[in-house]
Order: sequence, then C-alpha cells, then structure tokens
Amino acid sequence: MSIWLDPEPIEVPDALQQAVGGPELVTQTLVRRGIRSPVEARAFLNSGFYIQSQPGDLPDLGLAVDRLQHAIEGGEPVAIWGDFDADGQTSTALLLETLRWLGARGTARVPTRREGHGLHWKGLKKLIDDGARLILTCDTGVTAHDAVARANQLGAEVIVTDHHVLGQDLPPAVAVVNPHRLPPGHPMTHLTGVGVAYQIARSLDAGIAARSLDLVALGTVADVGTLVADNRYLVQLGLEALRTTSRPGLEAVYEAARLRAGGITEEHIGFVLGPRLNALGRLDDAKKGVELLTTDDPVRARTLATEVEGLNGQRQRHTRDVTINALAQICLLYTSPSPRDLRQDLVCRLLLE
Repeated sequence: MSIWLDPEPIEVPDALQQAVGGPELVTQTLVRRGIRSPVEARAFLNSGFYIQSQPGDLPDLGLAVDRLQHAIEGGEPVAIWGDFDADGQTSTALLLETLRWLGARGTARVPTRREGHGLHWKGLKKLIDDGARLILTCDTGVTAHDAVARANQLGAEVIVTDHHVLGQDLPPAVAVVNPHRLPPGHPMTHLTGVGVAYQIARSLDAGIAARSLDLVALGTVADVGTLVADNRYLVQLGLEALRTTSRPGLEAVYEAARLRAGGITEEHIGFVLGPRLNALGRLDDAKKGVELLTTDDPVRARTLATEVEGLNGQRQRHTRDVTINALAQICLLYTSPSPRDLRQDLVCRLLLE
C-alpha cells in the first residue's frame, strides 16, 4: 500500500501573492525556496528586475583585467588554456572571441581527454617555447601550483580563471579569479567556468561581452550550474540570445539536431546541445567545439556540426551498451528458476530487450 506524503502547509504573505498574482501554487513554491518578498520574487521571475553583481567583486579580477589590457595595447599574444567539457569549450570560445574583437592576438589550446583535465607541463612548455608570455586559463588551473611556478621560471605569466574548489593554497599566478574566493552567500558564488570568463569579458568591454550571452547559458546549464542569483539571470538572458543567435556553428547544430531556434529551452541545452559538445571532448578533439562556436564560415560550421552529430550518435551507442551490460550483471544476481522469482526474471528480460 502506497502512502503519499503531502508537503507541510505553508503561509503565503498577502503582499507576495498580490505582487506575483496567478495561482497560489506559484507563490507557495517561491516561499518554499526562501523567496518571501515581492522584490525578491520579481527578480527571480523576471530578469528585468534583477540587479546583477559587479565583476569587480571577484577577488583578483582587477589584476587580471589590467594585465590583459596591457597585453592588448602592446600587441602581446595571449594563449588561452581551456578544458574539454562543454563549460570549458564555451569559456574558451568566449575569451578567444572577446580578445579578438578587442584586437588582441589570441590563440587557444584545449587538452584532449587522453591528456586529462588541468594544466599539463608538457603542453604548457610548448606554448612558452612557441613564444607565449601570457597564459590565460579558463575552467581550470586553480590547483596547478607546479605548472604555474615552472611557467614563471621560464618567464611566462599566468592568469587563472576557474570555478572549481580551491586547494589549500593558491597557485603563484598574476591573478586567480574564482568565485569560491567570494564571501559565502554572494550572488556570484555559483558561477561556472563560462560565467567567470564572462565577468572577465564584461570588465574588458561590456558591450562585447553581451554578444556572448548565448555561450554563457550554454556552458552554465551544460555544466549543471546552480540556477540562482547571477547564474539564473545570465541563463535567462542567454536563452533569449540562443533563440536569436547568428553563430553559424549553433545554427548548423540546430539544423542537424532538428531544433527550432525560437523554441530553445534549458532542457535542449541539457539534453541536446550540451551532450553534443561533450561528445567532442570525450571522443575526439574539443578544440573543434571552440572552432564550431567561433567560426564565421557557414560551410565549415556545417561540416563540424555533421561531425558532432556522428560523434553524439557514437556516444549514445556507448552509453546504451554500458547500460545494457550493467543491467545484465544486476539481473544475473536476481534471476532464479524458482516459481516465486519468475516475475523478476520477466522484468530483467524486458529491461534487456
């Protein structure tokens, strides 16, 4: 016999109900989420009422921006080191196109899955040997003490932008921009890698940064960022940007995945777009994802989108095979010739069909 547990009754403030209007279920849900005032409710439901945080709240952001501006003005090349998941690809693309729009000499390096996450000394040394004297990380680097120290010894400076949990000490970089350095409860605490990259871009040029809000939404949702405060606001704006994007790469992916641009939702990011970018990083070369997101060539975009579609199909087959094998192992533990276990046997057979 099933027992249903209903949520405890909750009292909705009259002012909140009047401000929000509509069914009381909506306001009850808001209260359960800790939102009790009309001001908070409006900001949560409508991005037009939300006041986003200032980028300068992030520790070291000013140092990072000053160093990047110096590089831009002096024509100094900037090497961006990203990561191979969807958050890493979008943050790399965002910083690369921002620097290029500002006239900087930007290049990008995204490690392969075989190399693994993080800053690797072998790849870092190659960048330095090739002339890089300023390296900008995104979505990685906050625990790369040795790699940053060795880069410094060879005359290169490193700016770390990341959102992963801090180590006991910070690496010896010019700047370490990470939302975990903010006070607890700050509205930017839950920024993903692309969210941090956006704050860098916003400080360099707010108008240019606004062109990349589609990437912010894509990377934030694909990385399962907590959708509260600034994250929620940026995703709300970014979804609108995704619906009207002029990026040939995204348009090509929409077409290949049979998505209607005007109907894009966070669900499409989580279950259609994000997995395709992740398939690139897991089965091929994530740098193609950066190219897909930044190319202006529609022909190249369609070629890359077709490749992504094939890799995503391969990923789905791998996932299905692993799931079937796991279910088969579980069923071996429970199958039995005795009559009382016939129902379990039938369930297992159905699962494995």
